[in-house]
Amino acid sequence: MSGAAIGDMQSPLAMPLRRLPWLVLPLYGLLVAAPLRAAEEPPSDQPAAPAADSEHFRKLLEKGDFAEAKKQAQSIVDADAQLYGPQDPKTLLDRLDLAVVQGRAGDSIKAEEEIRALLTLLLRRYGPDHNETLKCETALAGLLDALRRPHEAVKEYRVVLDSRQRISGADDIETARVQHLLGDALAGAQEYPEAIQQFRQAEVVFEKVLGAEHPEALLNRSNLALAEGEHRDYEASEKDLKEILTVRERLFGPGHISVLMTCFELGRVLGGHGRYDEALTYATRAEEGLRTATGASSSAIAQSRQLWEKIAADLKQNQAGGNSVVQEPGK
Repeated sequence: MSGAAIGDMQSPLAMPLRRLPWLVLPLYGLLVAAPLRAAEEPPSDQPAAPAADSEHFRKLLEKGDFAEAKKQAQSIVDADAQLYGPQDPKTLLDRLDLAVVQGRAGDSIKAEEEIRALLTLLLRRYGPDHNETLKCETALAGLLDALRRPHEAVKEYRVVLDSRQRISGADDIETARVQHLLGDALAGAQEYPEAIQQFRQAEVVFEKVLGAEHPEALLNRSNLALAEGEHRDYEASEKDLKEILTVRERLFGPGHISVLMTCFELGRVLGGHGRYDEALTYATRAEEGLRTATGASSSAIAQSRQLWEKIAADLKQNQAGGNSVVQEPGK
């Protein structure tokens, strides 16, 4: 049976989920503010903001509680402004965290305005190739991609990638991370051949620097497999996803969210290839597991159900007379 067309909304592969939903956009201030202050400013006599606030913020992000995370981020920014001043590097980086979380919480207009304002300030203060400027531009690109404006995201990622390659070289881990993100945005723009190229270039660096079984390396390879599937290279996509599934099951156990999401993606790819029986097996496992998995987002649960229903309907239609009964997950 020939595979369904990728652009056909009847295909399971048309479901718009490439980046796995537990991957939170990077939050930059928490990761780099302390080294930045140490490198660029003399020690401050002011007390540091409580570490417990940042830890609580991280935990809220891990839970996907972006509304509360936004409140916590705002309190951190307010404390920064009081302790260090509104133009202090730490304040600016924590403002970037706040803007990213605003986008995740649904306030995309305000998030974009704030990130663009911060980018203008950082460009003026540090120039286009400074690490913090590049982090801010990466955050802007990520927001644009999340808002389904992939062509704009691609443009921003290209700027960042050009700087990373000139400054750090093609074998640098930060360069590979931008290539991964660019590949994801290119896939969103349906520019699959270049997306696959970017993922493959990133894969070489991830495996060399982090190891083939590191979560970042597996995520990059997973998104490569999905781009292959969307480009109708079903065999390569299936092979990669099944290998990733084996590794994740061994590392994390059969009920881990990354394992279940890999099952979800296998259901999409096999369904897109018209192999509905196999697709339904993986879709059922994903749907049943995600309903009870710790950390599964409501959108992942809903999309897994939609996928199961779509494959079940296609299977029924393709079986004799369309009168077969498909077993509901969990029954």
